[in-house]
Amino acid sequence: MDNPKEKKYIVLPHSAYTKSLNAFKQGMQDGAEPKPKSRGAYIASSLGAAALLGFIIFTFLPITDNQEQPADEENQVEKVEDVMEEKAVDLDEIDVNEELLSEVVERDHYELSEVVESDQNELSDGGSSGGTDRDFHHHELQVFVPSDWELSKNSDAYENGSKTVLTGFGGVRQTILIFEKEAPSEEINQAKEELLSDIMYTKATKVPMDWLKYLFEEDQLGFEFSIYSKYKNRFAIELDNTTTMYTLLNENNRRLYDYVEADLFGKKLILLTDINSTHSSKLASTYITLSTIAPSSMTHGGDMVAAYGPYENKYGRRSSITILTGMPTYDFTELLLYEHELGFTSYLEEGTEVEKIERNGFTEWKFVHEENTSNSYFSFGKLDPSVPLENAKETLISGYGFDPTQFDGQSDVLFSHVLLRDMEGELIKAFELVQKQGEWYYVFTHRDNKDGSISPKIADLATKFQQEIMFH
Repeated sequence: MDNPKEKKYIVLPHSAYTKSLNAFKQGMQDGAEPKPKSRGAYIASSLGAAALLGFIIFTFLPITDNQEQPADEENQVEKVEDVMEEKAVDLDEIDVNEELLSEVVERDHYELSEVVESDQNELSDGGSSGGTDRDFHHHELQVFVPSDWELSKNSDAYENGSKTVLTGFGGVRQTILIFEKEAPSEEINQAKEELLSDIMYTKATKVPMDWLKYLFEEDQLGFEFSIYSKYKNRFAIELDNTTTMYTLLNENNRRLYDYVEADLFGKKLILLTDINSTHSSKLASTYITLSTIAPSSMTHGGDMVAAYGPYENKYGRRSSITILTGMPTYDFTELLLYEHELGFTSYLEEGTEVEKIERNGFTEWKFVHEENTSNSYFSFGKLDPSVPLENAKETLISGYGFDPTQFDGQSDVLFSHVLLRDMEGELIKAFELVQKQGEWYYVFTHRDNKDGSISPKIADLATKFQQEIMFH
């Protein structure tokens, strides 16, 4: 039977301790500003302070006796400064915290895990010794996935969007939401609320895009372009007012969260990274994803638009568009609306000169950009109605003054020639004919790759022009 005279430890919840201490501090602060009181008020005030102080002493200072403090209770009372107040996420309430920015935005160098030999044999095109590119969002996009990570995707998670989750060692988790441009704001906002609903934080900051861009240019974001990036000195998204980013910390459970919302190739991107804040070699995961998310190889050659300009009312089309050109390292090429004399509209890169040339059997419009040499250009042309299709190949080759024995004869509507020039690279000539409303047109590309590598930018621009003929 317990001894009724034996004193016990009383352990209160931390919240009770916090409220008591705050009340005590408030009482002391109130006492620092004396106000006229009656004698009874002074007595009541003194008794109240004494009672409160006594309550704290009784609660947290055990009375000496022969009983040892239980081991499972001795650490239950925490110091106030060791536990930070947690808040639910409301992005509208988060502003720039300059002190936190200096702590969390700049990241240590990202380190890939070791890959065993059997894993390396399974890597697909576009992969590396530490991971591979994986398709998502209806196979339209791809992203680099480290070898020890898993990717799960739900293409039907939303009526106008998809959800992709990447998980890695140590509890790292990235959620990628992609919405089509026609997705209503209600659907996107609901998805954002669901994504952020379980997150609690103790510190947070909005990340200014100019600051992020500065760190990017100073190579302070923890990754190497030569290894990871699909782009030349940039992310897949613009670091401007079309992008918002927040970084949040939960110091109690050591979690770091990056939330990014941006335009991505004419779609809406929402990215959430959840990672252990002590895993310094993985904290750059957000930046790795933003530098490797790209059009899928299955969609390359299509019309991958990165950004749209305002509408031009006269033509009912955008006054400008920005498309991705080149592979495997992409350029972002801005094109301006162009009205062709034959009556259709298309897009040309600013700085392009157009030369019209009348030839025997066809008319050529030659497009040469000011930054290219005379050996790198593309042409658009129209065959004379008198030239039958079976004679088109001979007509075009002889009209350009080329040797017909140099060209591969894939078909009457697609034929090309690749001239190897030892260390100087390749000279590539290619014709492709298309028919619209009974008329035959062609696109011709002339690419001079003196740097020893094939740059498909001119071919991409020619393909874009050809698509305009066919579909607009």
